[in-house]
Amino acid sequence: MNDDVKSASLAAASHEGPVAEIDLSALCANYAMIDHATPTAKVGAAVKCNAYGLGLSPVARALFERGCDEFFVVYAEEGAALRAALNDTAPHIYCFAGPSEDTLALYERAKLTPVINSLAQAQLWASRGNQPAAVHIDTGMNRIGAPLSEAAAISASLKEAGLEVSVVMSHLACASDPAHPKNEEQRALFVEAAQHFPGARLSLAASAGALMGKAYQFDLVRPGIALYGGSPFESDDDRIRNVVTLKARIVQLRDLQPGETVGYGAAYTATVPTRIASVALGYGDGYPRNSAPAGAAIVNGARSAIAGRISMDFITLDITDQKNPVKIGDYAEFFGPRLRLFEAALATHRSPYDLLTGLGGRVDHRYL
Repeated sequence: MNDDVKSASLAAASHEGPVAEIDLSALCANYAMIDHATPTAKVGAAVKCNAYGLGLSPVARALFERGCDEFFVVYAEEGAALRAALNDTAPHIYCFAGPSEDTLALYERAKLTPVINSLAQAQLWASRGNQPAAVHIDTGMNRIGAPLSEAAAISASLKEAGLEVSVVMSHLACASDPAHPKNEEQRALFVEAAQHFPGARLSLAASAGALMGKAYQFDLVRPGIALYGGSPFESDDDRIRNVVTLKARIVQLRDLQPGETVGYGAAYTATVPTRIASVALGYGDGYPRNSAPAGAAIVNGARSAIAGRISMDFITLDITDQKNPVKIGDYAEFFGPRLRLFEAALATHRSPYDLLTGLGGRVDHRYL
């Protein structure tokens, strides 16, 4: 058991607020599933944004022990933290934002691989860098990455400096819909651009692309959300195991008479005798404020609807029809094995991505 898991276990008994239980074995099972689905491509891992909010160090260590040795973050500072967490053992840590004058020393010290996003970055790395680089070519996302028109010049600049291009990558804009014609358009443009970088490995797919078939897998895939239990598609994917369980304790119970209301704006009105449970979780913890009335939680194995508006610190649930007795101190599960992350995201008008990354500082992360 690593130090992060030990610390979380010691704190668990006294914690009163919301809890995110993170199943590291399920995380690794998702990694294995993607590895099986991509037999000719190597599988890396996107651990940017603190491993999608789940904790960079414990997540990366678990994946590294499972065999992952290529990791993707955004900033050099994230890369340096990851290098320290893995005790200098991970050979490839890529930083999507690319180098700047301010980060060159950190790239060298932490042995990071920059992802070049422009000719200017390529020229900077060619003049000051001494390690291989990756190159990101924009093929239609129009977010970050070098335009196609700069591909030849970037290749020439790095080659002239004697620097290897280890990976050429791009990013699919519409992979959540495998049938979208833009996927094939981007694939064709990517193949064309990659010809400027002979010998480099090719990487086009994140989670969705990795699960769309061999045509998009190339040499290296870099999944993110699918590792953490979320479907990258516009529907759920039962190949992906649940990783995170968000739960919080019931702190108060009360009985309402018809006509009584709940919460701000009196948005919920009891029409029959109603039993309400108040749960110690709110939008201050990252649970979306607009989740009612579609949102729900699992209490003692049964679904209970959210009643009234969500406030900063509390959510109220209608437990009138619960067959099993509910008591103060019981947990309500807002997503997890009995309420899939995809379903919770749909009900809250959010995506699995921002449900995970939005979990607030009061949410205690416990590693299983």
